[in-house]
Amino acid sequence: MKKIYISLYLLLILTGCESFVESTTSSISYVTDEEINDPANIPFLINGVLNDYSSAHTYVSLWADLLSDALVNDGKVQGSTDVRGEYLDNGSYDPTVGTYAPPYQAIAKVWRSANSLKLRLDLMDGDESSEKLGYYTAYLYQALPCYLLGTYYGNGPNYPDDGGATLNESAFQRSSNLYSMAISYFDSAMIYADEYQKKIIHSLLGRQYLYEGNYSAAAQHALLGLQQSDESFNALSGEEDPWPNWYWYEAGSNRTRYTLASRFKHFLGEDFEDTNGNGVWDSTETFTDCAITGADVGQGNGTYDGPLELEEIVRLSLSVATMTPGQSYSRYFQTKYPFADSPVSIIDWKENHLILAELALRGESVNVTAIDAVNSVRSSHGLQSLASVDYEVLLHERDKELFCQGQRLIDQNRFSDILNWHLPDGDTWRYLPVPFEEALNNPNYP
Repeated sequence: MKKIYISLYLLLILTGCESFVESTTSSISYVTDEEINDPANIPFLINGVLNDYSSAHTYVSLWADLLSDALVNDGKVQGSTDVRGEYLDNGSYDPTVGTYAPPYQAIAKVWRSANSLKLRLDLMDGDESSEKLGYYTAYLYQALPCYLLGTYYGNGPNYPDDGGATLNESAFQRSSNLYSMAISYFDSAMIYADEYQKKIIHSLLGRQYLYEGNYSAAAQHALLGLQQSDESFNALSGEEDPWPNWYWYEAGSNRTRYTLASRFKHFLGEDFEDTNGNGVWDSTETFTDCAITGADVGQGNGTYDGPLELEEIVRLSLSVATMTPGQSYSRYFQTKYPFADSPVSIIDWKENHLILAELALRGESVNVTAIDAVNSVRSSHGLQSLASVDYEVLLHERDKELFCQGQRLIDQNRFSDILNWHLPDGDTWRYLPVPFEEALNNPNYP
């Protein structure tokens, strides 16, 4: 038997290998610029930009929510063994440290991809439709990284004096410079945009000007932004090489490294076993204790907490997380993004309406009252209309409507007094959640 195997082996060596080699094609070790710059590759290049941005957007948004009071890192949740996440949850974030650099690096990658697309389009001679979409994409996705850096990396302790970042190994850019760069790219994208795409750009500019504090410019653009009949502008996967939605990847059904702040579950009420089927919790029925609202100290309060806003289940999608054995309380994670390629809204008409509502409260003429703008958003979910709205109500609506979209941190920085967002004395935060004047006069802040 052994001789038969040896004979077959020798036969393969002497005869088979030659035929195997002859039937293979030559390997590809490089691609020339001429091949890459073929107009037929425009969709492929656009797809790469979309994938790069989608990953960067959800990465930055996830970490911003962890720095805010939207997400928490609780080591008693299975899968939540992450010292870095604990630091982020406690507000300690230095983007210059290697393990904290990936979101920033992802932003830079987007800008490079979009800039490369623009440069290659300059060398191509494609059809008008493909080039128009290509240039729109190239400019829009150079603008968005500048916006992300100016917003999430630019609001430092002495903003606007020293807030900012570098871009693609550039010199340090102040937040105001990054916003100016974004506006320039947005304006260039507008040249190639169709009517829907122009609304997207106006909404993005309206939000940026709002965060910058230029309310008259914000009103001008938000008025021309997305309306109720318009689709959401999403971060989503292209046709190839799907990206991971970071909320799903680290704060969702894939892994519950990070879970939701307890208040979201308390809006809906704690879970209980309705053994008698009457629809309400009775003292004899077992309930699932959730962490104390607002404290997130890793414990429940030992009593059943009924729903504060049960109707908000239409906007707050969540599920109970698996705890390590022996815990007397539970955490919950978001299920808004149930899949690896679930789209995340970059901006939509509902956020644009909430922007209009805020601008109306600030006295800007936006052709809609604050209460009407807010109620239009609520009505789209089948929620009952409110009777009045002020900043506190508006921020509460934004908290639920922009759930797991990375906006909460920005609102906490903009409205620190209303949201009571202050760190204890002695704590530090790279992006200080208190007004500049207060930080300047407080020796406990660096």
